[in-house]
Amino acid sequence: MAASVVVLGDRQPRMADHLSAVGAGIVGQAEDPEELAGLLAGIEGDVVLLDADTDCSGVYPIADVCATGASRVLVGAGGTAPLRIASGTVVSAGTSSTPLFDHQNQAVGCLRIAAADRGALDQALADLPDGPPGQMWEQLLSLLVMRAVSVKPVDAAPFEVGQGAVDRAAKPVGLQARRCARGGDGWVSERTVRRMSRAVTPVAVRWGLAPNTITLISLLTGAAAVATALTGSRWGYLATAVLMIISLVLDCVDGEVARWTHRYSTSGAWLDAVGDRVKEYSIWFAVAWAVGQQQFSMLILATLLLYTTKHFLDYGWSLRFPPWRPSAVAISAEPDPWHRAGAVPPAVRPPSWRRILGMPIAERWLLVAVLLPTTGPWVTFGALALLGALSLAYTVLTRIRWSHRAIDEHMADRLQAITDPGPLLLALRPARYGWAPATAIGLILFLAAVGAADGRGYVLLLGFALALGLFALGYGRGPRGRLGWMTPAVARSAEMVAVIAIAWPVASHGAAVFALLAASAWRHYDVIYRIRNQGALPGRLAWLLLLGTEGRVLVAIVLALVFGTGAWAWFALYVAGVAIIDSAWSWLRV
Repeated sequence: MAASVVVLGDRQPRMADHLSAVGAGIVGQAEDPEELAGLLAGIEGDVVLLDADTDCSGVYPIADVCATGASRVLVGAGGTAPLRIASGTVVSAGTSSTPLFDHQNQAVGCLRIAAADRGALDQALADLPDGPPGQMWEQLLSLLVMRAVSVKPVDAAPFEVGQGAVDRAAKPVGLQARRCARGGDGWVSERTVRRMSRAVTPVAVRWGLAPNTITLISLLTGAAAVATALTGSRWGYLATAVLMIISLVLDCVDGEVARWTHRYSTSGAWLDAVGDRVKEYSIWFAVAWAVGQQQFSMLILATLLLYTTKHFLDYGWSLRFPPWRPSAVAISAEPDPWHRAGAVPPAVRPPSWRRILGMPIAERWLLVAVLLPTTGPWVTFGALALLGALSLAYTVLTRIRWSHRAIDEHMADRLQAITDPGPLLLALRPARYGWAPATAIGLILFLAAVGAADGRGYVLLLGFALALGLFALGYGRGPRGRLGWMTPAVARSAEMVAVIAIAWPVASHGAAVFALLAASAWRHYDVIYRIRNQGALPGRLAWLLLLGTEGRVLVAIVLALVFGTGAWAWFALYVAGVAIIDSAWSWLRV
């Protein structure tokens, strides 16, 4: 149901044409709080408060504000109410008469209040005499945020907004395509892939394609890229490169279409994210299969290790603290009560060219697509591994330097879920303390046991037992302290290094090794996306069936000693089967 619009002011709204285009009906006008309160008393559901002088150069931002869902406010460079925004929510809102001490954006007079927040709006109207001075909509927005109401900002850029007449955009569709392109991509992909996706997105919208349909087409294109990579020929690699770029562009298009049409779904976000990992690692495996050399397989495994570790450093870093939410502060007419209350989020570093050092997925795909058909597999994955090592080192060094506070205790369970300690490790760990260096000592000791085993299984098992005890000591109370965000990456790298070390002396079965590592990695990526999109932790039954990090390594050791590493293919099938069933069950319940 479309929101009802109340115009604030005594003149015809400048955006009357936009309101008509989005199907939002004007139910009345109000010049003072008393008139507004009287109008609101007769309106049910969502309501849009529109300042009569507010204007926008295009209809699309207005459609986003008026869409069903959370409370929203239009923001842009022409606004008058200063805002602080964190975690996609307005956390501080001043007025034109009571500015914030610092701000990131400005709101304009187009504010949608969801039905669930109507009670807070009534309270804000009652609080107007005690609140900050300014235009009525500015006062109400500020008072709502003071009451910790969640208001989502709708950025109008690249459309223009202002408190006065704004010329209508000459090419609104092109501007909307730019607007729907997600920010924060890699430096190279923003200048290449996004330009291609912005040309495709309007066509997909015009054809009525659903975001999930586009994601499935991207997955099928990725599967075709895997098939052509298996040929191992120069022309096959050229076809792989073309298909990879098409799939990469479609990966951008599905999100842009979702933002354009408001067709969001948690399952779609999961399919998009997990599909990226499946496509990427499948292409790597296909190239390794085509080359058919143990040394090259080990290069692929090392590349997998580097980037998985880097990703889990990123994920751990993002889970140090819970998302910032608006904090309730005392109703005040003074400027910036959030600053006085200490409810100001930390400053966010502006994006820069250094994002390329993070080697995002688009940069990795473009590197493989360019180098694979022109220089061959060895140079391509040698460069990819080298850049992965540099990216990992840059990430570790810079983030250790930026780690000034201990991680939030409320996030420890999420970090533990992606660390994935098994029953053995949790049973052995000390309950009150830990000694982090024991983890490194345990891994070195295990690698030494692998090197000295020379076919003697008891040496390998003894090395595992000692390493497990040291890992338990290192894990202690779990992810805590200033560097606790590194724990998931340490666990992932330790598991992968242990499996690769066991397989290193074997002259075959590279596919089984890759399959086991990929199945385990996929499980952990899935857990990450569940936490991000569902806010849910994995269930206990699946955790027990998948044995935890140390349990999988122990099973890998036993299988290698009894049947050889070729048996890891069956173990990989088991891990993947349990993980996929658990994942499907989790997402179907959403």
